[in-house]
Amino acid sequence: MPNVRTVVCFLIAGVLAVAVASIAGSAFAAPGWPAGTAASNLDKTQQSTRTTGAVTSGLAVSIDSVSPQFATTANATITVTGTITNDTGRPLDGVQVQLETSPSHFLGRSDMSQYSSGQYWQVVPVTGTPWYASGTLHSHSTMSWTASFAAGQQGYEPYEVYPVEAWALSSGLTTLGAARTFLPYWPGSGPSSPDKLAISWIWPLMDSPQQGACDDDLATNELASSLGAGGRLSGLLDAGLQYADATSLTWAVDPALLADATIMTKPRYKVGGNGICTDTTAMPSSGAASTWLDDLRGGTINQPMFVTPYADPDVSALVHSGLDADLVNSYFLGDNVADEVLHRSFGSGAPVAWPANGSADASVLTSLARDGDVKTTVLNSGEMPALGTASTAYPPDDATASVTTGITTTMGVLLADNGITADLGSATAQSPASAQFGVEQDFLAQTAMIAAEAPNTARSVVIAPPQRWDPSEGEAAGLLKLTSAPWLRPVALSALASQAGQHPSATARQSLPGSQVAPGELSANYMSTVESVRNGASRYESMLSQPSAQTIETAIAVTESSAWRGQASKGGRLALDRLSTFFSHREKLVQIISKNKVVLAGTSGVIPVSVANGLDATVRVQVRPQVPAGSQLTIGKFDSTITILPGQTRLVRLPVHAATLGSISMQLELVAPNGSPLGTTQSLSIEPTRFGRALLIVIAAALGVLVLSSLARWVRRSWRENISEADGRSGGTG
Repeated sequence: MPNVRTVVCFLIAGVLAVAVASIAGSAFAAPGWPAGTAASNLDKTQQSTRTTGAVTSGLAVSIDSVSPQFATTANATITVTGTITNDTGRPLDGVQVQLETSPSHFLGRSDMSQYSSGQYWQVVPVTGTPWYASGTLHSHSTMSWTASFAAGQQGYEPYEVYPVEAWALSSGLTTLGAARTFLPYWPGSGPSSPDKLAISWIWPLMDSPQQGACDDDLATNELASSLGAGGRLSGLLDAGLQYADATSLTWAVDPALLADATIMTKPRYKVGGNGICTDTTAMPSSGAASTWLDDLRGGTINQPMFVTPYADPDVSALVHSGLDADLVNSYFLGDNVADEVLHRSFGSGAPVAWPANGSADASVLTSLARDGDVKTTVLNSGEMPALGTASTAYPPDDATASVTTGITTTMGVLLADNGITADLGSATAQSPASAQFGVEQDFLAQTAMIAAEAPNTARSVVIAPPQRWDPSEGEAAGLLKLTSAPWLRPVALSALASQAGQHPSATARQSLPGSQVAPGELSANYMSTVESVRNGASRYESMLSQPSAQTIETAIAVTESSAWRGQASKGGRLALDRLSTFFSHREKLVQIISKNKVVLAGTSGVIPVSVANGLDATVRVQVRPQVPAGSQLTIGKFDSTITILPGQTRLVRLPVHAATLGSISMQLELVAPNGSPLGTTQSLSIEPTRFGRALLIVIAAALGVLVLSSLARWVRRSWRENISEADGRSGGTG
């Protein structure tokens, strides 16, 4: 019962020792008491009361730090600090905080998970220094607290992880609330210490892509704050550069981010606007973007790095939608942009792939191997869980595995620890200090637990934070600093990749499904819209005499980004709408100019058709006439393909012949040189007349009369000139 146990806390040391010993004799018969193990009904009732009190009392307890974060000596003093906040609606007097722990360590990470979720675990008060409030804790106010205990007096065994709890008690010794954390006890290296755990970091520099088809135009200016001092990307870069060498981290960079930041360095770049590239806002050159790019180029020049396909596409969605060709384009674009911006060569394809959230099936890995020449893929460890056996005392955590792809190649697989990934993503820069500290302490405890599970087995762990991770700079740096823990050994990702491809772990694992929708994958409806916009892009590109393929392909790749998963789908829809408008508007600027009704002087003639190019680029198009089936109108041979310079018009002469009189309808359509319709059509009504031959006879007769008249006039003039000449010779007497 809480009051009995609390009263015991205040007895003299000798009585307390006897009490603790009597409790320990029964409570610690087993190594630990995770949920589901045998424990007395009294203890379960006690825990239930505490949990209820913590929920209903209105007093919140937090743990903001543990110093040191892991004990290395038996005489280490563990100092725990935190806060208590009173939301009970009434003042509280005599509030105190008591620390508790257990001499029984966790047996595995499942025990730790149950403990973190608030499930039962047997703990006892420590012999240490509790905290007492110096005055009244008023309603809606917060106090900081500090309590401590000696690690050597708790019965800890070396190379294990232990629970630590902070309990807030009222003046009446009633439990008001509690907070939990972990404490690894690792007294240095020695003959009996576990093998160090090889640890490899992937450090992501990615964001939502901003560039569309309009030149030097970004959808938003969100990157300005992220790249600036105190921003997300600035903090990630600074923390990574500070600890890159010590941790052997590997940078993972999205080339679309590099392209967007480069646009921001131009003298005037544009933000916002619409699909026809108007209504934009001009922005001055960003010094923060220039500095960030310079720091990235200079600071990582000799450090390991891999780049994603352009805009970090949702590879699973592309493969499942049959858009593998887009994946090839994204890899090509990504490598080119990264080479140009970072001034280093990334070759072709990618040695390492990292699908969104580390989720992929066998078909996706086959496409990565075939289309991207990928040798190693980073997956979430939950994608290929270990196949345990009855004799397996712990889940065999290890990062290396391999699969055989559909093109019969062997692909190395690096399994990023899903538990640690989830912890890293649980706290953001806006999270309270307790949440950010909790991430660090959980990281320490989980890696220590992995090392302790199989102390004589050399194993590895890959740490891959969420791709668009949002920690504070301090938290990011703090996590990297913890890589120096005595049970960890930093290694480069390339070393693990080599091991996975050539000497994979012997651990049996569940196979990847052949084809399976990944969690959060872009929907089939969304990808159908992407394909429709892709078709519009192909039509537009086909009519350009010299297409700017990179601009068009990058705009398409942006719409396929994994950044648009989940709640960010509105950003993807907006990018799709703007791009669709861009292509349809540009197509309409190339149009046919012709009268709707043409009268023929007879049954045959030539119809002049003008094509105007309103684009700022040279186009090459065809005029394709279409007549209804069974029509009496035939089209003669003509040069249908024309090249039109920007802002100019070209004339096409269309020979026609009508077998009968009367109005005949036809359609004129513009198509690209490859035959793709461009969507521009013109309806014509042809009116043949009876006056064709008669008019020719009249014209011929008139010409004949004109010729005869001219001939007679010439003969008469010649005769007169001859007579005048004769008179001159005869002296005028003729």
